[in-house]
Amino acid sequence: MVNSTRTLNEDKEQISTRRGKHSGQEFKPGKRKLKVAVLGASGLVGQYFVRLLAGHPYFELSFLTSSEKNAGKKFKELAWPELFSPASQCPLASPLPEHISSLTMQVLGTNLATRLKDEDIRVVFSALPASVSREIEPPLRNQGLAVFTNSSACRLLDDVPVAIPEVNQEHLALVNFQKEKYGGFIAAGSNCCVAGLALSLKPLLNWEVKKVRLTTFQSISGAGFSGLRTLDIYNNVIPFIKNEEQKIAIETKKILGSYNSYKIINNSFPVLATCARVPVRFGHLIDVEVEFQNPPHLEEIIHRMVSFPGLAKASLPSAPEQPILMLDEENRPQPAYDLWAGTPEAARGMAVCLGRLRYQNHSLRYLISVNNLIRGAAGNCLLTAELALTLGYLD
Repeated sequence: MVNSTRTLNEDKEQISTRRGKHSGQEFKPGKRKLKVAVLGASGLVGQYFVRLLAGHPYFELSFLTSSEKNAGKKFKELAWPELFSPASQCPLASPLPEHISSLTMQVLGTNLATRLKDEDIRVVFSALPASVSREIEPPLRNQGLAVFTNSSACRLLDDVPVAIPEVNQEHLALVNFQKEKYGGFIAAGSNCCVAGLALSLKPLLNWEVKKVRLTTFQSISGAGFSGLRTLDIYNNVIPFIKNEEQKIAIETKKILGSYNSYKIINNSFPVLATCARVPVRFGHLIDVEVEFQNPPHLEEIIHRMVSFPGLAKASLPSAPEQPILMLDEENRPQPAYDLWAGTPEAARGMAVCLGRLRYQNHSLRYLISVNNLIRGAAGNCLLTAELALTLGYLD
């Protein structure tokens, strides 16, 4: 496997040159942690946010919200054993610190921004459903808060970046225009499949991609806790996920688009997706076919993939040292074995595993495995916040 030859100074120089106007000073580890909130902390993605923020070196989790039925409960009453029990087999699982387990779940309410500011909180991680986040997140932005959201509600707004930090960190400069207009900003994470798909496509763009076709095999956890409880999927494959194919097509073109001073120009190649739900608890598998205008040699493709630079050398705790891992086995990747790929320990689940490369008639086919709750959700949003802090956007 080929490692990136980039140096720490080169990574810092790249970050420095991409900092937007009014971005302030770079964050220095050791400064006082920023207090943060998680909205929708009782849901599946919300619980992953809580898990990843516990003991984080930059952020201090201080405020949690839930639905009205859970309001007033301590988080420890709702903590999911899969993530917070010592008996769990999940690599992330460990008991929570007392100051988090004893946090009281709050309702959202109309005065949420004021309550957050009273607690000295300026950074929010949102795991709210789109129907709720559409009403909650813009007012928080308008009150000067920084919102890192996993919701799809605001992804397609012109001034909201859909961020995958290793792919399009320059898009984060859009937050400057939001800050000037509203006081705060929204930065969105992508669709869970797009988080892995766009990461795998980024190294291929130099060869002029003509068309992308893909079929997804998505785990039931992509539907949240309700998906984990459903029996409809047992011994079955459901060949339709509402709005998923459209999300993948539109978001991929935005994320891989070019940033031009004050707006994103979407990439022009078509993205054709077919999405299916399969009886797997965690992890999405995606079969991708890329057709090139200027086809490269397979050796060039492999080298570009495995040497694709990450952000770990820029001192971002959640950044995997190598974001794309190439697997040689003919029957890999598999969610059961590759769900938690990524190093160091804080970046478990953030690497995308790629395998089964086939190259014929100007088209490349491969499979990728994505941890839909880490790289595809909470982990990607957290990495975006780490990058935004490092670049000075949270000053």
